[in-house]
Amino acid sequence: MKKMIFGCILICVALSLFMSRMVWSNPWNGKVVLQGFFWDCWNENYPQDWYTYLAKLIPRLRDMGFDGIWTPPPCKGNSGINGMGYDLFDHYDLGDKDQKGTVATRFGDKDSFLRLVAVAHANGLEIYPDIVLNHVIGGEEDSNAPADKSKKFRYVGFSGLQSGRWAKDHWNFHPNTDHWCTTGDWCEQLFGPDICYLDPEHGGGGNGKYMKDRAREWFVWFKKQTGVDGFRFDAVKHFPAYIVEDILYNAMGDRIDYFAVGEFVGSQHQLDEWAGHTRNRSGTFDFSFRDALANIVEANGFFDMGSLPDYQQKNRIKTEPFVNNHDTWRGYFWDSNPGSGSHDDRSGDWRRNGDELAPTIDPDNDRTDVAYAAAFAVDGSPMVYYEDLFVNYGAERFKVDPETLPARNYLINLIWAHQKLNFKDGAYKVRYQGSPDLLIVERSGRALIGLNDHGSQWLDAWVQTDFGAQVKIHDYSGANTEDLTTDNNGWVKVSVPPGGYTVWGPAGVRGGFSLHPRRTIQEFQLDDDLGDSRSSSLGYGGKIRYGEYRTGGSVWVAANSAVRIWVYTEGIRDIELRVDKPDVKGAKSRDQGQYQKNGGASDNNPLYFEFSADREGYYQLSARINDSEQTPVTAYIKVEYEAPSVSDKF
Repeated sequence: MKKMIFGCILICVALSLFMSRMVWSNPWNGKVVLQGFFWDCWNENYPQDWYTYLAKLIPRLRDMGFDGIWTPPPCKGNSGINGMGYDLFDHYDLGDKDQKGTVATRFGDKDSFLRLVAVAHANGLEIYPDIVLNHVIGGEEDSNAPADKSKKFRYVGFSGLQSGRWAKDHWNFHPNTDHWCTTGDWCEQLFGPDICYLDPEHGGGGNGKYMKDRAREWFVWFKKQTGVDGFRFDAVKHFPAYIVEDILYNAMGDRIDYFAVGEFVGSQHQLDEWAGHTRNRSGTFDFSFRDALANIVEANGFFDMGSLPDYQQKNRIKTEPFVNNHDTWRGYFWDSNPGSGSHDDRSGDWRRNGDELAPTIDPDNDRTDVAYAAAFAVDGSPMVYYEDLFVNYGAERFKVDPETLPARNYLINLIWAHQKLNFKDGAYKVRYQGSPDLLIVERSGRALIGLNDHGSQWLDAWVQTDFGAQVKIHDYSGANTEDLTTDNNGWVKVSVPPGGYTVWGPAGVRGGFSLHPRRTIQEFQLDDDLGDSRSSSLGYGGKIRYGEYRTGGSVWVAANSAVRIWVYTEGIRDIELRVDKPDVKGAKSRDQGQYQKNGGASDNNPLYFEFSADREGYYQLSARINDSEQTPVTAYIKVEYEAPSVSDKF
């Protein structure tokens, strides 16, 4: 099986000041990320519950060496289960309100999303949900609205159908009296009513300030509620970069050591400029570099491999190289299997259908492993697409078993080499660039990667390395079977197979990946404009009050593990916390016994409770006021717990 290399990159000196190590293999700006979904993803064994399918898949992803998973948009879309969530309707509905014909989203309900986060943490992985801030869709008609009339947005809340948080009206979108604009990247309506964020500080008015403030408030709530670790931002070209900077600062603090990436389809310069405007709190998908990777595959031996280092964006502190994603590959077959409904146009461009931003790169093309090797070698966090990692175009496409779904060996090998050799701990150095067919780069002292674009000849070159003198190195791609030894000055002659790649590193590296479990922290806010009180919903939300429990949510806890809970109230209250145990199958229950704690709580001095979970499953968290003289109040139930890394109960 052929393999191949990585592109090049000049690393910013300032980067070393920020590269704090995490508990797993890679620094925050060099993680290996799986896009954990494909367009119209569905699994008949987990209907309307892709989150649970991913939770079952996570142990395999851990064993492959992944650091994190990019998940679909978690908020309720206008199309309910029929959309992919990019037609966003209600930011505060994570699959717990009965809206748009469904409680759960296409991917699952709020409980299963929070469980996915916790199971990922229990396996040492991170979760990066897709965040949509450019637009919303599905509002009621307002006859006074200019252009699109469907710009009145009212949502379900615990206290009624029109009581939900973050209401919107036509003056909160483009055009409005403060920003009468309908053209250009920030103002044009592309997907639905286009949100206006232009506040007085940036030349706008109160309408934009309202939306900016509400976006910040929602994002802080979302981060606390879910406990996710990073973010993918959709369509960032179409709203100001200062919104991303603002919400990340308020939710994550004044630091940048976390994964965050924005989808900006543009030139190298535009990508660098946008990342700079976020103060490097977010990076971008490197579309410029992706163009070069596509050319490697499609030029069939006539790509100038020596030019590859010039394609990647210059601001690479948080960049993400990629080969395919859901915007470059939509369809249930690839063209290599005739009969495709989406990629089998023999008279036109079979690489691309009408819904895709760019031609699909066939993961089974003989040169795609070279493109992926380049994506792994350069600076940034390489992203692997679900459809590329897994062989997913057969008759079982929508009912595969997460434990047996076949994966492509060259990607398994590249992930292993990237992680075990710790590529991103070594500075990027171009070691050989003197040929249009051969490129050799080094991750200083960690790995030496060779790329050969020639279709029929092995190519070799003597190169300086940082391995040191008389060091034995091994080709972990498998292309070369004999180990090499550097000379007394650290030089070595390496050979790269035709149309392939090599990954040389210190000999003797072997083994898999250790589990580094983490506990999860999630916070449930109880207020009348959150959740949904109707019996058709999950029944979460509402201010706590005397004599009647309000449920914040549910968490899936591992058996015999410690659970810690803090309850805060806005004002001093005498309260009771109740935790309902699951049944023997792990399902939510009210008749399997409870844990209870009474005492005082306030915004500064919470009621604290700790217990050991005696069985695995959903533990429901509820609270009420004990004193009949005390008025209803907003409460916050913060919980720290550990989920199981694997389970036979979901």
